[in-house]
Amino acid sequence: MRLGHVFLEEETKVMKMQRATSRTSRKSNLISGAWGGLAVAILTLLLAGPAFAGTAKQVTRGDKTFFEIDGELFPALEPLGPPPIPKDNPQRVDAEGWPLEDDPKVKLGKLLFFEPALSGDGSVSCQTCHVQGAGWALNSAISRSYPGQSHWRNSQSVVNAAYMSKLFWDGHTASLETQAPSAAKGLAGNGKHDMMSARLTVIPEYVEMFTEAFGSIRNPMKDSWRAISAYERTLTSTDSPIDQYLRGDKDALDESQVRGMDLFNGKARCIMCHNGKLASDEKFYNLGLPRQPLFSEIAKNQIGFRSQNYGAGLPEEMFRKTKSDLGLYHRTHNHEDAGLFRTQPLRFIEYTPPYYHNGVMDDLFEVVEFYNDGGGEDYILEDMGFSTKTDRLRKLNLTSDEMDDLVAFLEGFSGTEILTSVPELPKPPVRVSIK
Repeated sequence: MRLGHVFLEEETKVMKMQRATSRTSRKSNLISGAWGGLAVAILTLLLAGPAFAGTAKQVTRGDKTFFEIDGELFPALEPLGPPPIPKDNPQRVDAEGWPLEDDPKVKLGKLLFFEPALSGDGSVSCQTCHVQGAGWALNSAISRSYPGQSHWRNSQSVVNAAYMSKLFWDGHTASLETQAPSAAKGLAGNGKHDMMSARLTVIPEYVEMFTEAFGSIRNPMKDSWRAISAYERTLTSTDSPIDQYLRGDKDALDESQVRGMDLFNGKARCIMCHNGKLASDEKFYNLGLPRQPLFSEIAKNQIGFRSQNYGAGLPEEMFRKTKSDLGLYHRTHNHEDAGLFRTQPLRFIEYTPPYYHNGVMDDLFEVVEFYNDGGGEDYILEDMGFSTKTDRLRKLNLTSDEMDDLVAFLEGFSGTEILTSVPELPKPPVRVSIK
């Protein structure tokens, strides 16, 4: 956020005005809808089971605040400070602990983030799936993949990824340093260690930059992941209205957002999973999300998916019949983990639609409506004969005004848009053929 990024503040204001207009339009459509639909909605509310009502009890333990729901304590939201920096990959920071942009490691990492040489055929880079104009994610439901293959999960933003301890939707890496090679060598990049290393070491500019950052270029791939990680630690968003409010600026949120915050911490039950500094407990749940047709109904995607299932060691009867992304099950092979995915952090979320692991929801109001209905049907039950859907979800009975307030609060998790200049990449020396 602090490191030479171009902040389009006017565009950000316009986007927020457009979203406010959209909320007003949605409310108008609800009011002007058919009376028959209204009658059905009222009847549904009357027949619905009990929902959590009121504001959750606030509890203090030492210097920490919690909210009590269903007899459990959940950490209150907190503002973000500087990102943690691992001891085995140190980088230069300012007096407050924020990474510095003039660190040779960060400069190298930025180039490598945009460098397609770190892939199988030299056509895919980190920014292929993490586009700065799309919140450093991807504005399509399903992520891109290596040419000729198919992906089945939504691309997540790298903004604030430096704070996380479980990366990817199934949490299979614990740090940026292990995330980078997993992406470059996996379904997205299909890179081979020796080939990527050779491409970098023949470019004089890279040899010089690796030497300046790490003392040599003896371990170009390990140091590539370390440099990319150092750069990604500069991609932090900590100036959101919610951050400002939590730091004491009570004018940072408007009245609608304050009402939405009360709902978030109470009646809407959001705080149960979206808590702490990340607005994510980094735990795994099955929400009963709808299937993504782009994934479940396109043959090419299913072929690639089943091949990956086979490679992950799933038994034949499973990888041949299931059309569903089994989430955490791919890592653990425990049936109770089927269909579970890590809680999505809410920070910077205004810039990163569509949402969830399969990109099945296009906007935040659709997300809130989904939770208001108590989640969806569990496709794991259909595919595997048992359900793993979390029991935390239930009908909330939020009114349309309450849903608008909650959406307004969720938009408060996003600060200034983060954009940067695209670097000019060094090129390998030209080979001259002598006849």
